[in-house]
Amino acid sequence: MRVEIVGGGMVGLAFAIALKRSLPLAAVRVLEARVLPSGVPSPLDSRATALNLASRDILDSWGIWRQIAAAGAAIRAIHVSSRGRFGSAIMEASDVGEAALGYVVENHHVGAALLKLAADNGVLLQAPAGVTGIDVSGPSPLILRGKEAPIPADLVVIADGADSALCRSLGVNTVKREVEQRAVAANVRFEGASEGTAWERFTEHGPLALLPLPDDVAGSQRYNLIWSMHPDESRAMENADDAEFLQALQRAVGWRLGRLTDVGRRTAWNLSRIAVQEQVRAGVVIAGNAAHTLHPVAGQGFNLSLRDASRLAQILAVNRDSDEGSVSLPVLRRYESAVGKDQQETTRATDFLATLFRSRGVFLDLPRDAALVGLDLLVPLRRTIARRGTGKGMGLVHEVRH
Repeated sequence: MRVEIVGGGMVGLAFAIALKRSLPLAAVRVLEARVLPSGVPSPLDSRATALNLASRDILDSWGIWRQIAAAGAAIRAIHVSSRGRFGSAIMEASDVGEAALGYVVENHHVGAALLKLAADNGVLLQAPAGVTGIDVSGPSPLILRGKEAPIPADLVVIADGADSALCRSLGVNTVKREVEQRAVAANVRFEGASEGTAWERFTEHGPLALLPLPDDVAGSQRYNLIWSMHPDESRAMENADDAEFLQALQRAVGWRLGRLTDVGRRTAWNLSRIAVQEQVRAGVVIAGNAAHTLHPVAGQGFNLSLRDASRLAQILAVNRDSDEGSVSLPVLRRYESAVGKDQQETTRATDFLATLFRSRGVFLDLPRDAALVGLDLLVPLRRTIARRGTGKGMGLVHEVRH
């Protein structure tokens, strides 16, 4: 079987690894349009991903979790509060009977571990390797590369990111909803020592999340910041100098974590909800942000894609010797059906949080404040929400191992 993955980011590599492990005789290749980055970014300029417990279990089954965890920081508690309002809630690892609720790992560490594992498992990688389209008019798909010869495949996984050009070229119907927000991401340092707490904060500008990173300077706490706000406010923050940005962030966060001292390079992007109305065609699977984008407030995007990758690998392995063929349209539709409930529930939960976190005025925010108080007092409800955030119990069967 010839499997081509278009997109060499973390999602594309995860699908390549999952498929190669479940179908060891398949020829799996990753085609990435850009030259892969090398080197290690500055501690204040890196980007990070929150990995939940379901992702931990998948990566552990692949044999790379220890390496990844050693480079990350454990989230032992999540503190949810509203700036200048009453009401807060704390979810702790003990609520789910685990040592941590999740982990925060910088992307270059996750990417390096996935890249090495892919190579160790025999996945081929071509970068740069631009793809201009996919021809699905024949019995099996052909990957088009401009003037170069087309590449025949039995299965193509499209993982080229949000607002996928390949999906557009295939005429895939997409539902896109703008949320009139823009996210600003940066790494920041506070004085003091980190306690392994992630902070979700309602602010007048919009929701912000501070995710703990391994401390890199003695006497300082390092966090990955994601701050969502109206595009006009976001651009003002993007253009502000470091002192102005830190001052605005200090006002929004308060002094519970101490004094802000440093901020690294800021990046920003417009937030929108994108979902394709068909994730499979004959010989084609659409994956990751190309299939579904989530608001970053809950940090669930890559976690959901990891579960998708594992499900696809399981279903193809189970149907490997079936008469209809392991990558036939009926089999791929079983995958689409299998991931549907998880994707819908994760999307609904993320959209709910994004709406909840949006400031709507003094009186309209009162129910939210009361809900935070109730969440802190109602232990069973708090445990249920915390357990849902771990990604466990989503019907993901054990990986087919070889």
